[in-house]
Amino acid sequence: MAIKTTISELVKLPDVTKPMITLNLNLSKLSYDEAEQLRVKNILREIKSSLGSKVEPFITEVNDLIRQQLPYAGVTMITDHDAAKIYYVTRTSIDKTDYRIGNGVDFLLLLSESPNHDYTLIELNRDSSKLFRLQNKRVSALQIKDYPVALQDALGSEISKGELNFKARGGETLYHGHGEVSQEKQIDQERYYRYLIDFLANKTSLNENFFILMGLPQNINLFQRLNERLSISAVKISQSAQKLSLAEISNLVNKKLEVYNKEYSAAAVTKNYKDNLFTDFTNIQNMLNSRDIRYLFVASRSEIDKKEPELYPKINHLIKQALLQKTAVSIVSEQPQMPLISAVAH
Repeated sequence: MAIKTTISELVKLPDVTKPMITLNLNLSKLSYDEAEQLRVKNILREIKSSLGSKVEPFITEVNDLIRQQLPYAGVTMITDHDAAKIYYVTRTSIDKTDYRIGNGVDFLLLLSESPNHDYTLIELNRDSSKLFRLQNKRVSALQIKDYPVALQDALGSEISKGELNFKARGGETLYHGHGEVSQEKQIDQERYYRYLIDFLANKTSLNENFFILMGLPQNINLFQRLNERLSISAVKISQSAQKLSLAEISNLVNKKLEVYNKEYSAAAVTKNYKDNLFTDFTNIQNMLNSRDIRYLFVASRSEIDKKEPELYPKINHLIKQALLQKTAVSIVSEQPQMPLISAVAH
């Protein structure tokens, strides 16, 4: 049976020297387009012709998934040359059904489609927090056992309490504090956020996720300043999310991601980072080895195949290495003037 997985899990697969199949399927089109159905049959015949009868289990799984009428626009399927293990990744879209056989998962083919990252969203308030999951552009509440939703859950009896005396005079109440209450609240908030960071970093089901922060700017800034363990996305929702519905949160986050992906594609390479851009392949490899890359930009598959096809497997390996380091990777399409690969340093 095919194993449902994610791109972040696929990058952890060991490097191999034997052929692997990476297949993108446009499920939406397959549901009604006879020409697309014929195209997929021909692709599966080509795969079997190339790798032999050992891939029959893979072909069977592909056909089974198509028959299931899954609620996704597309799916990417991956297996090795003898179909010992079969994986699939659900996609928000697949523009074109396509495949490639090469040594290892074809991350360039995977990322050539719409960005399909899953995120954990953290709603940050001064004394409370909630988690949400963004998956296939849909937001849902995320329930994690023992997650400290309230500051009280994290600090318990250790919450600071400023002592206040008060007296009435002339119709007004005067307060006198034996402690700086606002300062104590700030200290408690910092302790609470540190607790959240440690909790999430120690949770194996979450610690390798990308996190999107939601909340008032001062809360987001404090959390970022304290964080040294979590991978925080550059995309933020700088407003209170306490009264927002799931649909409203989803709409906000997806719009922010769409704007961010546009800004950090071709424009980022040609304009935003032109004075800090590295294009030499060996230099980029050395920078990745030193974990010195902030953004990696890669030309489209067609541009690489047209200009320097021998670089394709090497570029694919760089993409895998970058994804393992949680480096932001962008495929820059329809920009023939762009270098095949370029990088921005930290």
